[in-house]
Amino acid sequence: MATVTNWIDHLNKPAEEVVGAVYPGAGSSEGLLVIIGIVLWIGWHVLTARSESEKLEKLARKRRSANDYKNNIANW
Repeated sequence: MATVTNWIDHLNKPAEEVVGAVYPGAGSSEGLLVIIGIVLWIGWHVLTARSESEKLEKLARKRRSANDYKNNIANW
């Protein structure tokens, strides 16, 4: 692995002379991070939808009417 002692000279070289990426790990870790991010994003949506539907099912089982709030029912 070559070492770079002067970044300005290295970056000012013509494109044919600069071999590889300027920073380490380029091209290998970005794809993996994107895939992990997408999986986490989808997983968060699934968990959120599941918990919200459970809460809505609990409310639906109580069968509240439109006027129940007038009777001061707890957990409205």
